Amino acid sequence: MAYRRYRRKRSLASEVLSDTSYIANRLSWKGCVIFGILSFVAFYWAIPIWINHQLNSLQGNMFRPVVEALFARRIHWVQWIGIALALICIFFAIRNYFAFQRLGRPGEKNVSFFSRILAKLFD
Repeated sequence: MAYRRYRRKRSLASEVLSDTSYIANRLSWKGCVIFGILSFVAFYWAIPIWINHQLNSLQGNMFRPVVEALFARRIHWVQWIGIALALICIFFAIRNYFAFQRLGRPGEKNVSFFSRILAKLFD
């Protein structure tokens, strides 16, 4: 009888940060800088602008206060992810400039963990 392996579900933020850490670890330092700038702009400014545009389209709707309360939390969450992504890319840009070897999987997890902590402090 075959046993199934269940993968523990993680939050979307954790998945995004670990994937970014994986990608940035394999890019050159210039690629990390460009990737960091693009991801920061997308998550810190572009997505919140789009969410606010969606809120403004609900003018006169009776559910607007409920949706606005939910989206306000999401805007803050998306901006926090943008800060954490920028921190990951800054770390890997500096590291890849000076080091030629890539970090292993535990190192990538540590970078994601510390970027979350620093993003909470900067937020």
